[in-house]
Amino acid sequence: MSTRKQDSLPQARGIAWQSFAARFSAIALLTVIVLLAPLAATNSSPAAAPQEKQKKAPSLHWDPPQVDAPISSVSATPPCVLPDVLKLAAQRTGELIEHLQNFDAHEQIRYQESDHLGIPTLAIAEKFDYLVDFGGQSGPLSVRETRTPLAGSDDPNFNVVVDKGLPALALIFHPNLQRDYEMRCEGVTQWKSQPAWVIYFRQMPGTRPRTLSITTATSSFPVSLKGRAWIAPDSGQIMHLETNLVKGIPIIELISDAISIDYAPVTFSSRNIELWLPKSAVAYTDYGKRRIIIEHTFSDFQLFSVQTQQVIEKPKETQKPKEKP
Repeated sequence: MSTRKQDSLPQARGIAWQSFAARFSAIALLTVIVLLAPLAATNSSPAAAPQEKQKKAPSLHWDPPQVDAPISSVSATPPCVLPDVLKLAAQRTGELIEHLQNFDAHEQIRYQESDHLGIPTLAIAEKFDYLVDFGGQSGPLSVRETRTPLAGSDDPNFNVVVDKGLPALALIFHPNLQRDYEMRCEGVTQWKSQPAWVIYFRQMPGTRPRTLSITTATSSFPVSLKGRAWIAPDSGQIMHLETNLVKGIPIIELISDAISIDYAPVTFSSRNIELWLPKSAVAYTDYGKRRIIIEHTFSDFQLFSVQTQQVIEKPKETQKPKEKP
């Protein structure tokens, strides 16, 4: 447990961020890591130019997903067979690991920080060439990411504003991690005009969390997750994923952290495979006196081993599940 004094914890932009940076870690199969490092201490001058450059972009809105809120459009017909849904979802995550050893994409990141009144105090937007490597087929699964700034993207603040491992969150449905969660099917609904099973998950009581840990410069806090996934009935593909923390961490003044991820299919014709990859992701972090929103938008995917660029497509239409007689 951290022994930092209360007054040294991050309470506003520029206060002890470099010495006490809270980082978020998502760990799939114990070794897939997601890190969210808050912005290093800055003054108002270096932030002015990026804000002017992005002045036409609309502000990001604080709208974190609330995974315990009811979904009015969910139907119990046709009946959902949870083991069958989870089996299909596990197969899709297995295919991701098997085929997607390397891919890269263009990524745009928008970072916005607001005070306790919701007034933006800092806004930055940059673009990167994004490379993710899921490691070899043998050995522990790991996610390694590299971001190379594209031309015109040179804000030094982004050296410390990073989200890592967002593609790994869907691996909650890998067979080795499913058992860490209580899961239930809430019924069938529509996600962007496509049928989808809604699967609710929550960290199993009495088990040590392996999916998310929050670390400081000196300590690590494994935390429990809860969330929902929208899964295509005919294929088991995860189309949308939302997560919340089961509870915050008072010692670092973290009230909540919520993530929303949209997935879409990418066809790699040279390999004759189609993979569902993250299309966009938004992370909402609430420290009480300050709030942070980080938005990621991915495009122009390509397999690293196949030097052919593949542009992301809209999710294909899925067949509506048939009602049982």
